[in-house]
Amino acid sequence: MEKSDKIEDSKNNERNQEVFYSGFKEKLDKEHHFPGNYTFKFIIPTENKKIAQLHKIFDHSSASFSTKESKQKKYTGVTITLYVTDSTSVIEYYKEASEIEDIVML
Repeated sequence: MEKSDKIEDSKNNERNQEVFYSGFKEKLDKEHHFPGNYTFKFIIPTENKKIAQLHKIFDHSSASFSTKESKQKKYTGVTITLYVTDSTSVIEYYKEASEIEDIVML
C-alpha cells in the first residue's frame, strides 16, 4: 500500500467515525435523559493491563464497575455506570475507550 492510499484510508475511517458518532449522539439525545446515570458496556480481553486502561478512563468516584469473565476466561465483560451531564460526554468516553486494542463496545 502506498503512502497516499494509507492517508486516504485514514481520512475515510475518520469520516465514517464522524458519521457514526453523529447518529449515535442523535439517538442518545432522543432516548436518554441527561444529566443522569449512563451504563457503558464493554467486552475486553482478560488482561490486567487492558482492564486497568479501561478503569483509568472511568476513574471517577461516582463510577461503579461490575465485571464477569467468560467461561474460558479469555474475555471479561465490564459494565460501568457513571453520572454524565450530556450525550457529548458519553461519546467522549466511548472514543477514549476505543483506543484500547481489541475492545468491543456495546
